Order: sequence, then C-alpha cells, then structure tokens
Amino acid sequence: MRRLATLAGLSLALLLCVGQVSARENTSGTRAAPSSFRGVATVTGVADGDTLFADIEGHSIRIRLAQIHAPEKAQAFGRRSEQSLRELVWKRQVLLWWKSLDRYGRPIAQVSIDGIDVNAEQVKRGLAWVFRRYLNVPALLELEAQAKSAGLGLWADPHPIAPWEWRANRRE
Repeated sequence: MRRLATLAGLSLALLLCVGQVSARENTSGTRAAPSSFRGVATVTGVADGDTLFADIEGHSIRIRLAQIHAPEKAQAFGRRSEQSLRELVWKRQVLLWWKSLDRYGRPIAQVSIDGIDVNAEQVKRGLAWVFRRYLNVPALLELEAQAKSAGLGLWADPHPIAPWEWRANRRE
C-alpha cells in the first residue's frame, strides 16, 4: 500500500511539473517571450524573411523582425527572402533587443550581427518592404527606395505585391 501511495505521489508530482512547463510554452512549442530584452542569443532557425527562432537562456523564442515585412513563402521572392535571412544569421550569435510583443506574443525585435542591422539589410537587399505602419527609423525608407531604383530582389518584379495585400487577395 505504501508503495502504491509513493507511486501515486510521484505521478502527481510529475504531472504538476509537466503542467508548469507547458504553461510557460505557447502553442508552437516555444517558450513565451519576456516583454523586453536586450542581449546576445543564438539563432536556431529561420521561419521566413522576417521571422527567426533564437535560443535565449536555453529556450527557443520565435522573433519577428521590427519595421519590415518580407514576402510570404508562397509569394514571389518569399523563399529568396528566407534564404537571405538564413545566410545572415542562422546558427550565429546575434544581438537582439525589443521592448514589446505583437498580438501573438512574439517579440518585435531589432537584430544585429557583426555591426550589421539585419532588419535594414533585408530591405537593402530588396527582400523586404518597410512596414510603414510600424516605422520608427525613417532611414529604412531610403534603403527601400535605393533597392527599388536598382531593381534588387522583389523590385525586379514589374508589379511586386506587398505581403499584406497578397494575403488580403487570397482571402477574397
């Protein structure tokens, strides 16, 4: 009887531990992000041209790059944009900083590596639009204009479609 009670107690303790870990994770299996952060992290994955995963204190955090919006994967230049971000940061240590989370709980972060502003670099390469709705660095507009003028990346398309418009068209 004592052995059964011990087993029941251990099972309950294990369930409580699992419950606590699960409560700290969001639906994608990554840990919920702190509301603000500034520090070094290792990039463990790239979801698309403006979203990456980074290991912060032993936990995977999904991070959205601030002020830019890359083409969706199924959109023209979507895979190229993802590849560009991967070339810049994958399996490398980056400096991240954010002060807020989006409505999905993802940090909206500035990312830099070796003195390169990764967010700006995606725009400079013509592989992301400036997300004007959330813009707070007007210099990004000049980088976008230069990429457009040079026909770089998505600007090589005579009629590029911004991801927010592309998604709206698909819903109709």
